[in-house]
Amino acid sequence: MAKAKNRLIRNWARLQMLGDMAPGFCFGLDLGRRSGDDLYRSYPFKRHPVGILISGAMLLGFSIPLFSIFSSLPAADGELFSLVFIAFSVLWALGWSMGVLLIAAVFLILICGRETLRVREGRLILRIGIPGFSLGFSYPGTLIRNFRAASRDGHAGSTWRGEHLAFDFAGDRIAFASQIPATAAEEELATLRELFPDHAMALPDDLPKLEDIQLAGDSGSGFATEQAKAPQQARPAVRPGIEHSITSLSSLALIAANLLPLFGVLLLGWDIGELMLLFWAESAVIGFYNLLKMARVGKWAVLFFGPFFTGHFGGFMVVHLLFIYGFFINDPNAGTDIPVDQVLADFIALIPALLGFFLSHGISYVSNFLGRQEYLGMTINAQMGQPYKRIIVMHVTIIFGGFLVMALGSTLPALMLIIGLKLWTDLYSHLKEHGSRQVNPAEAVAS
Repeated sequence: MAKAKNRLIRNWARLQMLGDMAPGFCFGLDLGRRSGDDLYRSYPFKRHPVGILISGAMLLGFSIPLFSIFSSLPAADGELFSLVFIAFSVLWALGWSMGVLLIAAVFLILICGRETLRVREGRLILRIGIPGFSLGFSYPGTLIRNFRAASRDGHAGSTWRGEHLAFDFAGDRIAFASQIPATAAEEELATLRELFPDHAMALPDDLPKLEDIQLAGDSGSGFATEQAKAPQQARPAVRPGIEHSITSLSSLALIAANLLPLFGVLLLGWDIGELMLLFWAESAVIGFYNLLKMARVGKWAVLFFGPFFTGHFGGFMVVHLLFIYGFFINDPNAGTDIPVDQVLADFIALIPALLGFFLSHGISYVSNFLGRQEYLGMTINAQMGQPYKRIIVMHVTIIFGGFLVMALGSTLPALMLIIGLKLWTDLYSHLKEHGSRQVNPAEAVAS
């Protein structure tokens, strides 16, 4: 299973390295042949009763929690606890609904699914879906070779198709048309070969090869994180000619943003509660920019991964907010009820400092992720998990510092200590994430 997944990741990375000649994703309405099409075909799927029953049962089972969660929501009473419970339930439902939608799509495809082939403007477009809507890929005809009939092949993942058709695209095998009779297969192949004759010239010598794509963890350690599964061959560490250090614009912006809370402590009388709430809000800013990164990396795939990330990350955030109010802000002698109006007033007071963090992470997004092309070779599932490591390290540090401040008393030196700890870990994580090597802030300053 792991080998098949790694091969799929390698092959997808190899195809994306084709640049403008890579397969293009397409989805939307599919209402039959249109003017300008050189060819249009619709191939029905073979129906699998067992698969239909299993997917239908899974759809029913996964839908019950989704609908039951809304029936158990409490009435909004203007208190933080109720608001957190409602927000967590909605965010959980958002993430869970992505799985339900995926199972529903499989169920509908098994019942009434079909595969369509369209030839238009020198491209071959294969899409899978239900009548009226489908999704798939568009292949440039210049890299298409060797249309042929094929039999089921477990190694190629086409056992379910039975007798089918296939072609090669840049050396990759693409299958289509399930359970097609031999006579119909010959007629289809004759038409397709006429539209896409094998070119006299060979494929370009510089096409990326599957064996040249290496994954982190291939050295035999037996351990690879989701992020490590991004193909290193396709992802340069930094854009050539652009170095990153503690004096880079994004590093200086990060330092400035982390010093803004110091002015709040000195001039506005902030205590540990305001600091913890501000650092919590920064995590929301990081999540926002990670959604933008996911959209840049995965493009259309963010329509599925984005809501899942929002539900998972947002659920973590709302529970963490309740933790902050319970331990660092709310007076234990005042009871557990925290009015939402108080929460809103607390956030309004933090807007200037929060704006600083928003600009700091925005500068990093533009100058590093886009400017240094850190998105190259990154997969969307790896990008989805990217912020967690940094946020966990940051929040473990500030929570430890928060309890230390409570033990020492909310004095100016203690508050400056937690600001310094947060700045240190944030800068370390920033340089480690965006630098070409692991950098310690003290080492960067010394150099």
